[in-house]
Amino acid sequence: MLNAIRARRILTMEGHNTSPRTDSGYYSFPDVIEDGVIVHNSSTIVDVLSFSDFSQKYTIEVTDLGDVTLTPALINCHNHLELAHLKGKATFGQGFESWIESALPFMATPVDSDSLAKAVDEMVLSGTAHIADVNGRAPLEVYEAVTARHLSCHIQLEVFGYSFPKRNGDTLCAKDLFPSTADNLPAEAKKRWMTLSGHALYSTSPDALVIAKQWCRSHERYFSVHLAEHPGEEELLTKGTGRFKEQLSRRVLPKDFTPPKMRAVPYAKHLGLLDASTLAVHCVHCTREDIAILKESGTTVCLCPRSNELIGVGTAPVRNFLEAGLQLTIGTDSLASNHDLNLWNEARFLRDNFDIPTGALLRMLTIAGAKALGIENELGTLSKGKRFQYAILPEDF
Repeated sequence: MLNAIRARRILTMEGHNTSPRTDSGYYSFPDVIEDGVIVHNSSTIVDVLSFSDFSQKYTIEVTDLGDVTLTPALINCHNHLELAHLKGKATFGQGFESWIESALPFMATPVDSDSLAKAVDEMVLSGTAHIADVNGRAPLEVYEAVTARHLSCHIQLEVFGYSFPKRNGDTLCAKDLFPSTADNLPAEAKKRWMTLSGHALYSTSPDALVIAKQWCRSHERYFSVHLAEHPGEEELLTKGTGRFKEQLSRRVLPKDFTPPKMRAVPYAKHLGLLDASTLAVHCVHCTREDIAILKESGTTVCLCPRSNELIGVGTAPVRNFLEAGLQLTIGTDSLASNHDLNLWNEARFLRDNFDIPTGALLRMLTIAGAKALGIENELGTLSKGKRFQYAILPEDF
């Protein structure tokens, strides 16, 4: 059975379904249908057209949403829903080391269903349709909470540490990297939505990162990694010193740890982690050389600007990323490092601090995220054959 909704304006984003370009791809306003209608069958978009064309082509009733602008549903490219219960418990504004020290005691406690449900509901209300969730301890709980609200999500099983139980002899292999918590995931989740994610270059052994990336590449899954997030990371990798090095030595780093003496982005390139199916998260401390490496490799950058601001790790060179033509997406990070999971608030931060136009922000929130996660056939634009999910553009955009 066909149904239809009408809105004052529909931004389909179809014209942005290409690689970003500084002259048009990011800075042009998206395709607009004034007085538009979406025809759907409850799950799939059947048609998107003007009301005048709709009136000539269809005889079905239309539900008028009023004076609103519709956009494609939003895609949150980086989150940690298993930390939903940490909201308001961490220290902000004093740097990464202080933040992690304050949050760590709570991270071992299991997520509660109420906090998880509230976090997912918040994303639903702001128009999010898909979540890329980094997880290790509660993948089933997160997957069930998300799908119960008719959202989809990638479960990025986080590879963390330097010691892994070897299940097939003395050689580390991909099977050793999957946590036992993933065993109970439904078959559909394992087949389609499960992938591996390296935590960071400083917290995960290089061998494990390489194996995880190779597994993702061979299974045609995207790979993500926290990259160049804070100054302590750079000091640890280049010099092997600093407060952050001392923190990790107590819990994570092996006694024989030797720094690679390379900055994060060149080191990631050296390990073969960067390509068009990699999502590099944060990228706050990136030089021109780093940006050139990311561009050349085709790596997508996921910005988490409010998390960076709240923790106090610095500000990513967003304008330089745009000028270089990098593919950019947006994530909220977790409620341990953010006030909420509303992607529009991330977009507002980028708009207000970097003067990013609406067209560029919408690209980051929709089609760029869909491309990065490999779901552009389902989401990212309001087009025939895609999921019937949409967001409403806030009035201040």
